[in-house]
Amino acid sequence: MEILGVFLLLSFLVLIHEWGHYIAAKKTGVRVEEFGFGYPPRALTMFTRKGTVFTLNWLPFGGFVRLAGDDAESFEQMAGADKASANKTGASKAEKSAKKNVGLFSSASRINRLFVVLAGACINLLFGVLIFAFLYTWAGAVSVNLPRPRVDEVISNSPAQKAGFVKGDEVISLNGVATKTSAAFIERIQTVRGQQISVVVARDGKNATLTSYVRTEKETPDGQGGLGIMLIDVEFRHYPAWQMPFYGMVQGVKDSYMFSGMIVKTLGRVVGDLVRFKGVASEVSGPIGIVNTARKEKLFEQGPQIVLNFAALISINLGVVNVLPIPPLDGGRALFILLEGILGKKRRAKLEYYTNQAGMLFFLALIVLISIKDVFAIFAGK
Repeated sequence: MEILGVFLLLSFLVLIHEWGHYIAAKKTGVRVEEFGFGYPPRALTMFTRKGTVFTLNWLPFGGFVRLAGDDAESFEQMAGADKASANKTGASKAEKSAKKNVGLFSSASRINRLFVVLAGACINLLFGVLIFAFLYTWAGAVSVNLPRPRVDEVISNSPAQKAGFVKGDEVISLNGVATKTSAAFIERIQTVRGQQISVVVARDGKNATLTSYVRTEKETPDGQGGLGIMLIDVEFRHYPAWQMPFYGMVQGVKDSYMFSGMIVKTLGRVVGDLVRFKGVASEVSGPIGIVNTARKEKLFEQGPQIVLNFAALISINLGVVNVLPIPPLDGGRALFILLEGILGKKRRAKLEYYTNQAGMLFFLALIVLISIKDVFAIFAGK
């Protein structure tokens, strides 16, 4: 069930990515010669609509779009042919030849080509935002990150209660060191067990300094910490049903931005580890690892909300990765379109071709390494 579910989910997310390219091409007047469901070889031609052939292909995963003139070399050859034609037969012949270039991706303006190549990633990011917005609207509340750890509960007869901690206190510092998260506060507490500490809290708009004893591990009852408080970093805020779509969208954008930052940092760490020959980090997974995680967690048995949250994360992942300015990703193509003004079309096309080949080899090697790691993890029972 999980294998089929993840397979269908990934295929759908790839399809909407390609649909983004398709819509952008249509909007900018670029001809779309083919929209394929799955990857070649072609199994059958389904139908033709507005000059685009819709096909079903034998490799049943994702899809692709084939744009007219989406080939730098053919464009250069065509441009050269046009120039020669103009020299031999005059401007009228060149004008006829130019008309043939209408609708070619390579003949589109720079801004239109940027729009087309980045539209797929943008659709994936937008889809992730919309899913988060829908989930928050469904739940009727949005989660808000607090600027400081907040006391959510003070345990009776604990050192914290005796020191004067109350629910709602915002923790500013511990022994003069700022604590921006509950995890940082707890980590600091572990280092001062059996000691007196000074904690600055914000309460009713004013700062207060509380002094408390931190229990040793032997002195601490089961299920409690050394201080005897529970901290939170997030709170849920409820809004009227008619306002939830708006607040859900805002929070969806924030969540997507946060996850995008995490993805970029992780990718940077992966590349750094590979350069230093440290291998692939354990938290990085390919399709095999994703399926294995879904199988272990019984993802599709946990309800539609969990599945939708998973879909949003994967969609954002696809969007962020594709927009990176690395050939042959969409972001890499966008980078070369921007460089065209400096390099010129011919040099840009040549440089893009060779960097695309190198980039393709790099990503193929990375996919192989990640897949090997995922397979070993499965056999190791991880």
